[in-house]
Amino acid sequence: MAENQRSVSIRFNMDDRADWELYQKLTEGSGNAASLTAYVKRVLEEYFSLNIRIADRQEFHNQMLAAIREEMQAQGMKLVGALLAGISVAGIPPMQSATVSSAAELPDVCDGLPEELQGILAHIG
Repeated sequence: MAENQRSVSIRFNMDDRADWELYQKLTEGSGNAASLTAYVKRVLEEYFSLNIRIADRQEFHNQMLAAIREEMQAQGMKLVGALLAGISVAGIPPMQSATVSSAAELPDVCDGLPEELQGILAHIG
């Protein structure tokens, strides 16, 4: 049975402030525990368990970000396709290179899309 057991020995230098503070924290934390060794063992188990959970959450977070980026790119391509389809259906003639008179003004705000572009919203949805 002894061959299946391992031990770790920790020595605290009470002249070193960091060692002294760590030892104090351990003794205060152990409270009514059966032994300081059992308490240290439990703290180490919790520490490593927490690190594993944090790593799992980080991996999940990275996977979600990748999925969201892919979906955003796919939706963006759908939007571009719908806009291009709407433009080709509209049959809008290309801009002429003739200069516009300086008296020309922009039209007022319109209430909706022209009839030729109404189908774009159906493609986006």
